Amino acid sequence: MKRYSGGFTLIELLIVIAIIGILASIILVSLNASRNRAKEARIIADVQQMRVRAESVQNGINYSIALTAANTSTNSGSGINVGTDSIAAQLVNDAVAQGGKIFAITDAGDTAYAIFGQLITQAANTYFCVDSVGRTSPNTGATSTPTIACQ
Repeated sequence: MKRYSGGFTLIELLIVIAIIGILASIILVSLNASRNRAKEARIIADVQQMRVRAESVQNGINYSIALTAANTSTNSGSGINVGTDSIAAQLVNDAVAQGGKIFAITDAGDTAYAIFGQLITQAANTYFCVDSVGRTSPNTGATSTPTIACQ
């Protein structure tokens, strides 16, 4: 009977498979964190795009084409004219698909606003904020009553 001595033993193969499994689990954990950061980046981009949208359709007096006057609600899409503005609706829907939300706080005359996007990797009720003055706040802390200005 011929004996083969040049191959791998069963123990060696099992050890290699175990090492590959450990490395794969480490990669999957880091990949999940990267996915969450990518989702958050999309929410921030949606908020910035909503500011561009509001400024580009501003009629010289107020932001009534893109935003709803006197809004203080923090529900997703509130303060944003998603019914008449398909681009705004796409931005709101994209933020929701990423696990966050976008809303706008506006004054009674619809002449000032702050657009908030909920960040998903931060503490609860943490928002990215842009406002009509040009301020940008990358990490507005948890708040129950967002204001028209970014902090």
